Amino acid sequence: MVYFRVIYCKNTMFLFLKYLIQLILSPENGWQDLENSKPDATKLARTGLYPLLGILAATELLSFFYEKDITIGEVLIRAITDFGTFFASLFIAKLIIELYIGRLTASRPDSNRIDTLAVIGIGLMTLTQIINNCLPWSLVVLTILPIYVILVLFKAIPYIGINKDNELKFTGLCAGAIVAVPLIIYYLLHLIIS
Repeated sequence: MVYFRVIYCKNTMFLFLKYLIQLILSPENGWQDLENSKPDATKLARTGLYPLLGILAATELLSFFYEKDITIGEVLIRAITDFGTFFASLFIAKLIIELYIGRLTASRPDSNRIDTLAVIGIGLMTLTQIINNCLPWSLVVLTILPIYVILVLFKAIPYIGINKDNELKFTGLCAGAIVAVPLIIYYLLHLIIS
């Protein structure tokens, strides 16, 4: 079991990062911790995800060190694209999950848990993009990190209260809403901008 003892204020980014790190290292224990602590999804987004999106945008500045003929305008466009992609994906993911989750559970799950699932999932996808932006080369490992995010979301089945016969559908729903939506928006925007 992985437990982190971090001195933090309850409304800071450290709490959000603690949840993300715990989910990366031990997804089952991470979801149990989220279930026990019952964080407010709106506060998690406001104090954790949105600043993380700002860090994501700032990591685009590292391209000045890796690319020779890049302009400040190109870097700003990339930063805005990164921020906008994951910001919009959060709300699209929430909408998709809320529309279809009722078909997969015996009773309607708590809307805060659904929102927490979306915030945490988009946070994990944001971390994968931050890692990608920080490295000067493209690694195959980075392209398969979203598959690990799907595994972490699969471990949220008890947290959301999914029926046993709907586990695969839930995993597909999360993969589409939380993983595929940001990737599609990201690549479409980069195709348009390039």
